[in-house]
Amino acid sequence: IFATAASTLIAITRWQLLLEAQGIQISWIKTAKLSLIGVFFNLALPGAVSGDIVKAFYIARENPGKRGHVFGSILFDRIVGVSGLVLIATLGLGLALGPLQGSKLIQSVWGFVLLCFLGVVFFYSLLFFVPTERDPVLRFFRASSAKFKKAGSITRIYEGVRNYHPHRKMVLKSLGLSCVIHFFAALSCLQFFYILDTGTPDLLGAFIAVPLGLLVTAVPVAPAGVGTGHAAFSWLFLLLGSTAGANIFSLSVVF
Repeated sequence: IFATAASTLIAITRWQLLLEAQGIQISWIKTAKLSLIGVFFNLALPGAVSGDIVKAFYIARENPGKRGHVFGSILFDRIVGVSGLVLIATLGLGLALGPLQGSKLIQSVWGFVLLCFLGVVFFYSLLFFVPTERDPVLRFFRASSAKFKKAGSITRIYEGVRNYHPHRKMVLKSLGLSCVIHFFAALSCLQFFYILDTGTPDLLGAFIAVPLGLLVTAVPVAPAGVGTGHAAFSWLFLLLGSTAGANIFSLSVVF
């Protein structure tokens, strides 16, 4: 319960920082209300990102002239969250290469984790060190919007993401908060592991399996990632020698 509550409060603080960087001034209480509405709809609608759409609707309605900035803050909040998952998984993988060398888990996921880590490094390198007008991704979106009017909204959202270019310290702070959030998530799942499995829990293995399992829950198949999350946790924890993966995910959703 403590880990779940702490993760939620930290996530609210992170989004508050990202909104302020976009020039959107709302109270922390308002941010908390919208965040909790988003949490509810993540549980009620398919996928782990459904609540983001609902949050965007509410806050964009109150800031009609800054819709691109609003969606940019929410998209960047999700990007920072996923980046935290990747960094925690990469750290766990790096620490486990010695103790778990040759294990089924390491053999199965190390390539995917490394590819995700390189993607994170590329994105933040592009954001921090490439000026907005020279960004090849932004140029592509602008060229597309010139030909296809519907692509204009995507361009404005990406421009909202690019607004974080001068806010490097704030972005790094948000990234650090994301890592803390996912550390708590992995820690809570490890506690469920202690309860449900009679085997010896592997701390490093859990800090690889849990972030990767949560990454899969973003696929919009069922509410709260039900089904996709169960399958991912079941497979990943099976590689750790445990059959409790699906039940661990069920408990994490309930909490």
